[in-house]
Amino acid sequence: MDKVAAVTENDLKLALKNRSFLNAYYFYGKDIAAVESYTDNFVSKIVDKENSAYNFHAFDGKDFDIDAFSDACEALPFFAEHVCCTVCDLNAETLNADTLKQLIGIVEDLPESTTVIFYYLSVDVTDGKKYPTAKNKKLMDSVGRSGGVCNFALKTPAMLSKEIMSKASAAGCGISREAAIFLAEQCICDSMTIRNELDKLTAYAAGNEITIDMIRELSPRQIDTTAFDLVKAIVRMDVKTAMRLMEDLRSEKTEPIPILYAISGNMLDLYRARAAMSCRRSPADVKEDFGYSRSLSFRVDNAFRDVQKISMPHLRMCIRILADTDAAMKSSKTDPQILLEEAVIRMISFRI
Repeated sequence: MDKVAAVTENDLKLALKNRSFLNAYYFYGKDIAAVESYTDNFVSKIVDKENSAYNFHAFDGKDFDIDAFSDACEALPFFAEHVCCTVCDLNAETLNADTLKQLIGIVEDLPESTTVIFYYLSVDVTDGKKYPTAKNKKLMDSVGRSGGVCNFALKTPAMLSKEIMSKASAAGCGISREAAIFLAEQCICDSMTIRNELDKLTAYAAGNEITIDMIRELSPRQIDTTAFDLVKAIVRMDVKTAMRLMEDLRSEKTEPIPILYAISGNMLDLYRARAAMSCRRSPADVKEDFGYSRSLSFRVDNAFRDVQKISMPHLRMCIRILADTDAAMKSSKTDPQILLEEAVIRMISFRI
């Protein structure tokens, strides 16, 4: 069997179509819905439903039994060609050195008839960083030597719009590309959220067109989406809209600190766009210089569009206020909600 490190979604689709599977897979990434979907599809193709009781073994990484896993991997298929073992949310950082070494040895010496799938739904193997942590990287590399590793990154709104339109059509509803992109952005490109919202929208539309107004009415705004509109209201000095959006966030019982971070992120997008424009740099330059992923590249495009009439002194002042508010929230006894509201008012009241 060929040694494979990274595999793409197209590789996985081809494997499913041809029923040609590697010995081991490692599925992780921010697109949780895709991780879950591909894991389920692989299990259903590898193991026949009628024999799954004997040939399919599921392990919980939070309560992982290395000996039981080893026995399952070594088991011979029962009236079938393959055995499939899945391990959900195993954080290798929780394993001691001997157990991790034993696990890697099992993975790298699997029987030809066994396929193991490590998949991650609620554990971040990167611990919020760009690359996997040391022990998780060791396990991932061992899987790569025996099979394939797939990082399911979030898709762009344009890419997701095609899937949204296709799923809406399959449910008997229509949706324009513009509305599909709006839904993707509203859900900050999270496939799981999009799937849930689309189920709700198609049920409500009942065979009719899903419109942007319908999405606005039925789909709850994600904090980043609301923060984006709030930042636009702040730099336009639109007090009425800013206060309405603040009330929306408060009514949804969103904590002040996540709101502050979301506002800060969107304000930094504008600042970077303004700085880039002043030295004749393009959106592509900003995306590359600051490491924006494909799924978040639309934020840069939006920032270049919206920053045209905003002064650099105003942006600098806003970022300074946000930094001061962050420090105050972490050190002051004042209610964070009050600090946040004061920050918004100060940013709107900017004077040169």
